[in-house]
Amino acid sequence: MKKLFVFSLSLVLFSYCGGVFAHTENNSTYLGQEACAPCEPVDEQISDTCEAVVCDSSDTFRPFKHKRNRQSLFDSIEVYGWLQAGVYVNSRGNTVTRTKGANYKGRTVTQIEPTSGNGNLFSTVHSTDFQVNQLWLGVKKDADGTHGLDWGFAAEGYFGPEAWIAQSWGDANFDYGWQSGDYYTAIPQLYAQLAYGDLSVKFGKFETILGFEALRAPDFFFFSHSYIFLLEPYSHSGVFFQYAPDGSKLSLGAAYTTGTDTSIENIYDDHGFIGTISYQLTDKLNLSYAVMYNRNGYGTYHDSFDTNRYNLSGRNVYLHTVAISYNISDKLNYSLQWNYNDIKVRADKSHTNSYGIANYLTYQFNGRWGIGFRAEWANLANLVEFYGYGTDISEYTLGVNWKPYSNISIRPEIRYDYSADKTGTKPFNNGKDRDQFSGGITGVVSF
Repeated sequence: MKKLFVFSLSLVLFSYCGGVFAHTENNSTYLGQEACAPCEPVDEQISDTCEAVVCDSSDTFRPFKHKRNRQSLFDSIEVYGWLQAGVYVNSRGNTVTRTKGANYKGRTVTQIEPTSGNGNLFSTVHSTDFQVNQLWLGVKKDADGTHGLDWGFAAEGYFGPEAWIAQSWGDANFDYGWQSGDYYTAIPQLYAQLAYGDLSVKFGKFETILGFEALRAPDFFFFSHSYIFLLEPYSHSGVFFQYAPDGSKLSLGAAYTTGTDTSIENIYDDHGFIGTISYQLTDKLNLSYAVMYNRNGYGTYHDSFDTNRYNLSGRNVYLHTVAISYNISDKLNYSLQWNYNDIKVRADKSHTNSYGIANYLTYQFNGRWGIGFRAEWANLANLVEFYGYGTDISEYTLGVNWKPYSNISIRPEIRYDYSADKTGTKPFNNGKDRDQFSGGITGVVSF
């Protein structure tokens, strides 16, 4: 873990001292909100409002200011990161911490379960505790095939109390077990990229291409996450092909992976496929669909199933997600996502499925202020054995975003969760309650 951060810090210092530090702005695409391009030298007359907000030095809190001289290969390399910190509280107080110990390859891992603290609210585990949610450092070069064959890469490190989800816990290998107290370290992305014309391909470990919500803080409007977010994998290892014709409304993707949240080593011989399609139906309406099928070989070559975080036996996992985004006006956006997940345990051929729908409504008053509302219902039969959820659960979240500077975001939110399932597990207050009020505030600084 220490080596990772020493390496990252050295890389940042090297880039800065060499005069090639390429600042990456918050490239968040809040639902329906157009992302601003990174800062470029601009003419005296600025016709694009987005560029005016991002590139005006008086509007950006930036400790490192420098010129970008496009004179070398290193000019296209970006070094970036962000820090997120905040506090989240709830009406039920801090409950008993539940832990699991897994011993794999001589490593004992103690995991704080999301059912402790704020009870099932992923990304806000420790109730009443101020915590550094994310310290994220990365370096990348995007491959641009516009003028022929080009290459690229990405390497990212993530430190925080929920970083375990970005670890290779699927096969308990690579960065699995990097832990210091309540905090974890992960390598969420480590890939090489080639591009030629409209076609690009990634090799290695890359973040998931499924779903609206993102684990990376600058790319997401709310502090807490939806329940259907937990039905999705976070990362994949394998090969990802993307075809996005310039000027076309259609984008296609296909990936061969080593299962779900697994490392490149693929010690369980897992195999998976992902297919994606996105189409800009009108100037205001975008439709996308993604499907994933994995053969997860947990326990395939072992007598004991106690070889991974969830003690899972071999199973087949199917997931599809449908997403719709509609710009009602220049400032108001409505988005919807529907997830369906089916798991078949090969040992007894049993099936369990989970599904849910999340609605997002966001209104951007101006470049500094925005408000968002999320309403969700989910049936989480697959997750009862993992997190102790009731099978039927709803959540309603109201959040505000304030950006005093283009790379600083302050995000307060309030949330209400309720489980109508009278027979399932009570998901809150350590199994004592079916509902809960909660709320918190977080800040994100991108650099």
